[in-house]
Amino acid sequence: MDVALSRNEMHQNFNIWVYERENLVRGSGLFVAETGVSSNDHFLAPKDGSTFSFIEGHNKLDIFIHLLGDLKPILVFTQELDISRDMAMALREKNAGLYFDWGPDSSRYLPHVEKPSPSPYMQAYLRAMELAASDKNG
Repeated sequence: MDVALSRNEMHQNFNIWVYERENLVRGSGLFVAETGVSSNDHFLAPKDGSTFSFIEGHNKLDIFIHLLGDLKPILVFTQELDISRDMAMALREKNAGLYFDWGPDSSRYLPHVEKPSPSPYMQAYLRAMELAASDKNG
């Protein structure tokens, strides 16, 4: 399975697929029974020296699967995605991520940018550093 994102004349493949049920697993094949499969899927750009960043504009997302024995992949899903200038600017911050959540009333994916909060361990470390700095200065 892989994803391609297009905008104007730009085309970027995200050919590294990982999924999680309990832990992240690199996808290499998947058997889907009649009952289906449920997982959180993540697609990454190849590490070929080029970099990718989301910029504002109208994007087209295509999802492909490659069935065992077939010569060509099959397009299974296409979605139009819009990224505003404000979202593109927010994505320049370190660790910021772009998310699209389904809006059932608008029948489209609604974008938002999130920056994850530090882990509890990191928060405790930062508090300890603040205390040490205030003891040193105070």
